[in-house]
Amino acid sequence: MKKCIITVYYLIDNFCKIYQEWERKRLIPSSNQRNREGKLSLAELLTITIYFYLSPCKDFKNYYLYYLSHKYKGYFCLPSYSRIIQLCPRMLLPLAVLMHYLKGDETGYYIDSTKLAITYFQQ
Repeated sequence: MKKCIITVYYLIDNFCKIYQEWERKRLIPSSNQRNREGKLSLAELLTITIYFYLSPCKDFKNYYLYYLSHKYKGYFCLPSYSRIIQLCPRMLLPLAVLMHYLKGDETGYYIDSTKLAITYFQQ
């Protein structure tokens, strides 16, 4: 499991470096905006979010309080739960771009192998 999370983090970190460079070139510089770095980098936040969807937890609060705090305690410098929720809007666009690049080619074929229950009503 350690190799898996380190590999995923490495790939996401490389993506974040490219994304932040692209974002820096695209945005108009502003002197009014505070851009302070926090304890948690964008790559760490994206890794936590992706691992939430791979975990057996159904909601993010239980994932953070029980799963992430115990199982991945040494991997991330975790802020409080409320701070992570405040950081979530910051990662929406990078997550959408990452998912766009990770999706496969569209083939147009879809096969559903579930059985359909057919009931015949005799009148």
